[in-house]
Amino acid sequence: MAIHPTAVIDPKAEIHEDAIVGPFCVVGPDVVLHANAELRNHATIFEGTTIGEGTIVFPNAVVGSDPQSVHYKGEASKVLIGNNCRIHECVTISKGTKGGNMETVIGDGCMIMAYAHVAHDCILDEQVVVCNNAQLAGHVKIGRKAVLSGMVGIHHFVSVGELSFISAMSGVKQDVPPYMMVAGYPSEVRSLNVVGLKREGFEAEEIKAARDAFKLIFHDKSRPIMDAVSEIRETELGSFATVARINEWLERHLNGAIKGRLQEAER
Repeated sequence: MAIHPTAVIDPKAEIHEDAIVGPFCVVGPDVVLHANAELRNHATIFEGTTIGEGTIVFPNAVVGSDPQSVHYKGEASKVLIGNNCRIHECVTISKGTKGGNMETVIGDGCMIMAYAHVAHDCILDEQVVVCNNAQLAGHVKIGRKAVLSGMVGIHHFVSVGELSFISAMSGVKQDVPPYMMVAGYPSEVRSLNVVGLKREGFEAEEIKAARDAFKLIFHDKSRPIMDAVSEIRETELGSFATVARINEWLERHLNGAIKGRLQEAER
């Protein structure tokens, strides 16, 4: 165990012998640091936070602080951070509330870049990238390997599907389906995230099917979304894994999905 003599460690903290705590760090009670977790100088970890193996918390990050919510009354909630994450400089991550599951969760392999904020009761799946100054309001859910670019704002209770890409400075007020490229304020689906699908290892035939389904669902403004989904299910197109996933997601999230045609209908 390597703990710098200037660090302040609560005696109720549980620190693995292979963890590292750098200069001027503050570690509160009931904090758990697993093997090879590292706190670099001036990191502050509040009560009830668990940090997984190999995760690095960079200088001046604040993890597990009280939620910025008028409904929070001091309940003993948690922040759970997975393995091999990178929590960069000046990131703030708030603990959960009674209005959620009493915990904020960061999955394995996530990277949260400098000055980003993850609010109470957020759930980030594995390998999510949150870029500099992105701001996640409470109760947000981010799917596996989604990328939130710099200065993105995510409205509370919004869900972002896996392998989606949110362009810089977008304001996301409604749910984002999987595999989408989203941009603007208010944000809209612009295209399929083909690069993300290729990186994930999907074959060309699978990506072409997803593109064809995307066109049927999002480009044809003359009919309801679910009519397009139903039509796709009856064709060979619906047998592809990516297409089936998009269809299934839309059926569950349709009322919140970001799409220009729904926004037009609301106007």
